[in-house]
Amino acid sequence: MRVRLLGPVDAVVGGVPVSISGLRRRAVLAVLALHGGGIVGRRRLIEAVWGDQAGRVSPNTLQSHVSALRRVLGDRNAIVARSPGYLLDPGRGATDVSEARRLVERGERGDDPARSAATLRTALSLWRDRSLIDVGGVAWLDEQAAGLEALRTRAQLALIRARLALGEHAQLEPDLERLARARPFDEQVHAQLMFALYRTGRQADALGVYRRLRRTLADNLGIDPNQRLRDLEIAILRQDPALAVRLPAGCSP
Repeated sequence: MRVRLLGPVDAVVGGVPVSISGLRRRAVLAVLALHGGGIVGRRRLIEAVWGDQAGRVSPNTLQSHVSALRRVLGDRNAIVARSPGYLLDPGRGATDVSEARRLVERGERGDDPARSAATLRTALSLWRDRSLIDVGGVAWLDEQAAGLEALRTRAQLALIRARLALGEHAQLEPDLERLARARPFDEQVHAQLMFALYRTGRQADALGVYRRLRRTLADNLGIDPNQRLRDLEIAILRQDPALAVRLPAGCSP
C-alpha cells in the first residue's frame, strides 16, 4: 500500500489507485501518513482533522472513520491502534511524500548534472496536482500543504540549476519566465532568468529583468536587490567573460 498526498489524497493498493470518499476520512489518512509511521494521539488527530470544530467531535466518531479506512484499504492492520492514538503501519504505509523528499535530496547532492536532472524530474512527476488539494480548509493541513509545495519549488529550482549546468539555457527561458511571474520577489529565480537570457544573446532582456525586479522590490518592500544581484547586473553590462562559463556564486538556487 502507498498513500499519496501530492495531489488528491488516495492510496495505491496492489498497484491500483483507491479513492477515499469523504473529506474527514481523507484528512484522517493524510494526517496519519504525514506523521511518517509515528503515533498520533486521538485528541491531536481530531484537532488536526476537524480544526475549530474539534471540540464537538468524539473519539467514537474518529474510530468510525478509522474503521472505514481499514475497509477501503482492504487491510485491518493498515492503521494500528496504539496508545494514545493510531499510527499508519510503517510496513504498509509508504507515501509519495517520503519518496519525493528522498529524490529531491539525492538530486541536490549529485555532482553529475544529467543524473541529477533525471532524479529531480522523477521527483516532480510524483506531484499529480497541488499537494493535499482535496483536504484544505483546516489550518494544520493547510500548513502541511504549503510545506509540500515549497518542496516542489525546491525541486524545480534544483532542476533548473542542473539544466543550466547542461547548457539548456534557451529551453529554460519559458520555465524561468513563469517562475519569475509566480515568485516576483525571488531574487534567485530572477538571477537564473537573467543568466539564461544573457547566455542566449539577450543582454538587453536580461537587464530588463533586473530593472523589473528592482522596481517590484522597491514598490512593494521598500528594498533594493541584494548585492549578488547588483554584481550580476554589472557583470552583464560589462559582458564579463566569466558569465560564459558559470553563474556567479550565490546566484544559483
